Amino acid sequence: MIDKARNRQRWLLPLAAAAVVAGCAVEPTRPTRQTEYRVPPASVPQLGLCRIWYADLPPEWQPPEMPCARAHSLAEKHGGRVIKAISPGSFQDGRTLAMDYGPSQFGGLAPEQLPPPGYCRPWYDRVAADQQPAPMTCERAERLVRKNGGRVLYMPGLEHQ
Repeated sequence: MIDKARNRQRWLLPLAAAAVVAGCAVEPTRPTRQTEYRVPPASVPQLGLCRIWYADLPPEWQPPEMPCARAHSLAEKHGGRVIKAISPGSFQDGRTLAMDYGPSQFGGLAPEQLPPPGYCRPWYDRVAADQQPAPMTCERAERLVRKNGGRVLYMPGLEHQ
């Protein structure tokens, strides 16, 4: 009887530990460390606002500035780096404070293929760019991707999507 209990414990303990580790591996975490990041001075958001910045997009294709809580929430879900001005000097030298939330879903796409700010676009990796669906509401894009596969491209904007 004691041997059976010990054998059961010997198997259950590693399984429980694996479940805990697996759960921690998939749970999203918010970055805890701000770093300095430079952007073109004209792209620095106003004091008190933030902007999500994607390193693989040129400045003219970056999302608009927005309230910081919204920027962090969107970046946590969709990736990107949230930037904010360090001081009034940021508008001359481009220095910002940044928190990196990881890569976006834009990998391998030209900026012209992205949806406008506040919209989504279903994207199918094995379909030519000119045959992809047009930008649409995020709700509709998510429905199409659930039905047909693919990924949803989202460009953060001022409206809630």
